[in-house]
Amino acid sequence: MYKRCGVYQVELARESGHATEACPCLVVSNNISNEFSPVVTVVPLSFSGLERIYDFETFLPRVKTGLAQDAKISSHLLFTIDKNKVVSDRLGFVSKGLMKQVDRALRFQLAL
Repeated sequence: MYKRCGVYQVELARESGHATEACPCLVVSNNISNEFSPVVTVVPLSFSGLERIYDFETFLPRVKTGLAQDAKISSHLLFTIDKNKVVSDRLGFVSKGLMKQVDRALRFQLAL
């Protein structure tokens, strides 16, 4: 089962819709949905543009995530995907404290 706060490699379609590209993504859907639904909601990680973090973004330092490098998520890039698009075991994990920042960015983006 894919867990909320976990980072997994996911196949995402490119803009053309034809080719896919594997990208590390943070699972943001709740664990009950993750267990019983055929889909999971994720936010892709970015490893560039880390010098500026906007209100709809969250900085993910590698020392707090277990990832190989620092990253950020941009909550305006929210995807619900079939679980068969997840192509790796967990790569990293976001702590509860850091996930609160992710939740704040999601609420900001979605005006909740």
